[in-house]
Amino acid sequence: MKKQKTQLIIILVVLAVMVASYFALSAHNKKVVEDEATDDYTLLTLDTTKISEIKVTKTTKTEVTNGADSATEEASANDAGAEASNTEDTSSSAAAGDSADTTASEALTADAAAEGTSAEGTSAEETSAAEPVYEYSSEVAYDLVLENGAWYLASDKSLEVDQDSVASLISKVANVTSNKEIAGVTDFAQYGLDHPSLSIEITLSDGTKTTIYVGDYNSVSSLYYARIGDSANVYMITATLSTSFGVEGSSFEKVDSSASTVETSAGITDVDIDASAASSAAAAQSSQNASAEATEGDSTSASTDTTTESAVVAE
Repeated sequence: MKKQKTQLIIILVVLAVMVASYFALSAHNKKVVEDEATDDYTLLTLDTTKISEIKVTKTTKTEVTNGADSATEEASANDAGAEASNTEDTSSSAAAGDSADTTASEALTADAAAEGTSAEGTSAEETSAAEPVYEYSSEVAYDLVLENGAWYLASDKSLEVDQDSVASLISKVANVTSNKEIAGVTDFAQYGLDHPSLSIEITLSDGTKTTIYVGDYNSVSSLYYARIGDSANVYMITATLSTSFGVEGSSFEKVDSSASTVETSAGITDVDIDASAASSAAAAQSSQNASAEATEGDSTSASTDTTTESAVVAE
């Protein structure tokens, strides 16, 4: 009896632990879901009806030769020239038969060669330790301006801009979100924001300007680093801004859809005409075949009659 009570108590304790674990796990999962739901937060909201200008600047990075490497190469060339000069002097002295001068020249040559070797060793160490040097060049990709209710390109006013394309572009900055914030950044170079690849300057009708800088791409999270104005914070955003704004001004040119429709209609008409012609040709061919069959039938009948008549005469 005592043994059964002990077993019952153990079973009740196990059940209590399982129930407690279940509720604890449920609470944890709920918190995780809530945290994920609040990951994306709004970092910029703009009234798109008040936007009057969108200016996009692109920056390209090019690796150049390190200045220290150039100086090292020049020094090496000078050392080689000095060594060659010393060698030439030594040869002249030997031809003159002055053994003392020859010995001195050889000593100088050896010293120069030793110095050259030392310089070359230092040069190799400096070259291996040197970091790559880059040059940055920026240019305005396009500048869209709103005037009298219509958008145009400041660089080419003659180009007819597709107003719907610009409206779609503007909608991308109505609500810019991020799912991670890096606060208090002092070194923006590590995020590619010292020379941002894309700068989006948005001007409102009251003259207020807001600039969004897009930096390097993070392949691990598949997100871009971004900065708003002169903020000390860096945000991680999706590729929406980079792909939408990182285009050329010519992409906003309006396409004449009516010409395309006319061309398509003409093509369909041509197809219909060809089909009708083919149908007529097929009908004509069928008629010719029928006539040929009728003629062949008549010829066969006539041949049969002739044969019959010949047989009667022979009898």
